[in-house]
Amino acid sequence: MSNTSSLCREAAALGLVPRQSTHSDHPAHAVQFYAEDSFLLDELSRFVGAALVAGDAVIVIATRVHRDGLAERLQLRGLNAALTSAEGRYVSLDASETLAKIMLDGRPDAARFNHVIGSVISQATVTINAENPRVSAFSEMVALLWTEGKTEAAVRLEELWNDPAYPCSLSLLCAYPISGFDREAHSGSFLRICKAHSHVMPVESYTALTSEEQRNCSIFLLQHFLLQQRAQALETEMEQRKLVEEKLRRTQEDLESLVEQRTHALRRLSSRLLSLQDSERRSIARELHDCLGQALVGLKLNVDMLRQSPGCQECEELWSQSEDLLQECIAEVRTLSYLLHPPTMDAAGFASAARWYAEGFGQRSGIQVTMDVPKDLGRLPDSIELGLFRVLQETLTNVHRHSGASAASIWLLADAEQVVLEVKDNGSGMPSELLSRFRATGVGMGVGLAGISERLWELGGKMDLTSDTSGTVVRVTIPLPLFVAEHSFNSPTAGLS
Repeated sequence: MSNTSSLCREAAALGLVPRQSTHSDHPAHAVQFYAEDSFLLDELSRFVGAALVAGDAVIVIATRVHRDGLAERLQLRGLNAALTSAEGRYVSLDASETLAKIMLDGRPDAARFNHVIGSVISQATVTINAENPRVSAFSEMVALLWTEGKTEAAVRLEELWNDPAYPCSLSLLCAYPISGFDREAHSGSFLRICKAHSHVMPVESYTALTSEEQRNCSIFLLQHFLLQQRAQALETEMEQRKLVEEKLRRTQEDLESLVEQRTHALRRLSSRLLSLQDSERRSIARELHDCLGQALVGLKLNVDMLRQSPGCQECEELWSQSEDLLQECIAEVRTLSYLLHPPTMDAAGFASAARWYAEGFGQRSGIQVTMDVPKDLGRLPDSIELGLFRVLQETLTNVHRHSGASAASIWLLADAEQVVLEVKDNGSGMPSELLSRFRATGVGMGVGLAGISERLWELGGKMDLTSDTSGTVVRVTIPLPLFVAEHSFNSPTAGLS
């Protein structure tokens, strides 16, 4: 009891005291807050039913749904709303239509209110044959205003109900859905509404109060509902936060999915471009070898025939120089054709093409190249052989351009599951910052290594890159399809690291 008294005193000190009724057994102006319509209709049927049984007049100003629901519940209680309506003791009005009659410039007008509501109460009073007529009224016009966000108009309407001097003892019940008080900012307006009523009845959870003092202390009820209102506001804010977080999560997932789709699309495009590039190289190589190369060979034969004709010494020298130039052109065309697409790879596979390329690279660059390739290496799928050859080309090109190396070694090993190609040089190595950035992001090393990465991605392979002051090692691993693993090797090599 002491805790309740303390709470009441604290609430009073804060100015949270609602209006008090002059009739303890017959409240002048009460407000009911509710969470479910069924609870409101049950409470309203008890309120209206008790008034009708007592011979009082009843005025109901409500929505169509609530008026129909109330009529059904009164019927279950054995009360005929239609009969009492015919007697004039039961007046049922639409809340929206009645509200429109008392509004002026977006606010309830006192003169219109007194005229409309006063007339309805006066007519209901006439039907009661009693010395002290009593009228019980239910109105949810204020709830409509609150739902529309017109909080000041709702408070003003509550105050108008308290002003007039009616020719009867009026017991008024208002009602608000608790869902309308779902913001912390609603607390101030809520307190003004509560203070305009003689009794404040919280939502369904009020029945959980066990102390009789708690049930009878209007200040406690006010505090109790204030906690309910704040709990509702907190719950609403939490739900909204969850919705925002869910929306952000979905947005993030959508963005990640979009990025992933775009990445796959770019990789497919890159793979397609590489494939077209290889196809075009093969076509150019064939044209160089078959057309231009043959034309140069024919031209050389013609020069040889002309040299055999009588002529001066100067002509002989010119013919000799022309022959040398033609021979050089033929060699360059053949080399360019082989570099674009080695014909030996179509005929004998990657090992043969790699040996030819490594030998020519060493001659052109002056870098000593050693190569270790298994003699029993079988044929691999065209895409893998071409991919390995392009990796070898790009890697040796980087060795020549950037490493400052004097020697490079090529090592290839294959077993039933994968093929590994490793190129190592004795150059100056790469800056550690550049190497770290490439490992983390895959960028920063130019188009050569980026092209290798794209080719390996297309083949399901991977690349390991290590470098220090003693040189650089590029190691690529490509998995082999099961069918290839079963048919390409007579005796799979073991000990693959």
